[in-house]
Amino acid sequence: MTELKRVLFTQDIRFRVLAETWQIEGKQFSGLIFGHQLGGTIGQFVKDLEFIAQASEIDEWMNVVEYVPFK
Repeated sequence: MTELKRVLFTQDIRFRVLAETWQIEGKQFSGLIFGHQLGGTIGQFVKDLEFIAQASEIDEWMNVVEYVPFK
């Protein structure tokens, strides 16, 4: 999951668990941002993702799982 060097946003709990398993196993991936379906509005997710895109570089996201919305 590193060919395109893009961080993935998902609301799929199973995919979040998969990424966390990859962290434990040391498998490389380009990063995952998880937003629980009941944890925020689409507008809040978009604002947080825009902030992330403007304030970070792809290298900072390697093998990272982050949760949004930010509080």
